[in-house]
Amino acid sequence: MRFLALSLLVCLAGCTPGADIISRYDDWTGFNEFYTPEHEIFRDRKANMVVRPVMIERGGTRAYGVLTNIRRRIPNGPIVEAMYSGNVRLQYQRHDRLLTHCIDGCQRAEVGVIHLTEAAFRTAARTGLPLRVQGRRGRYEGVVPGMLFQQVLSSPG
Repeated sequence: MRFLALSLLVCLAGCTPGADIISRYDDWTGFNEFYTPEHEIFRDRKANMVVRPVMIERGGTRAYGVLTNIRRRIPNGPIVEAMYSGNVRLQYQRHDRLLTHCIDGCQRAEVGVIHLTEAAFRTAARTGLPLRVQGRRGRYEGVVPGMLFQQVLSSPG
């Protein structure tokens, strides 16, 4: 009986919302990074998109953004041309196009970051961040939940 109760407690503790902030210190660059695990905001039979809000700090200066990973399940990889929130074009920077990203099956992917100001990041923590991605090989829409931004802002950084 105790084993069953302990097992249940461990399972419930693992599912506790808000306990999923990943923090990492890079001793070579001196950067502290705080981000959430990947969160899926779009999926259809051709593609899916996952995001993770991130805060990076060094020497009292902070930068904010949303890491993106768009994967296509069909032969041609994604090519992102622009990202919008409402009618506002976001500052998106592609980091890489991966020919084989083997999570959830092997797919072609584009990974990048949306740069945000601190004010925009804090607003997204209250309202969420609607995203509309326009690409040469598809369009994707989703909302990054405000809860993810809140978790990053409440990290010990």
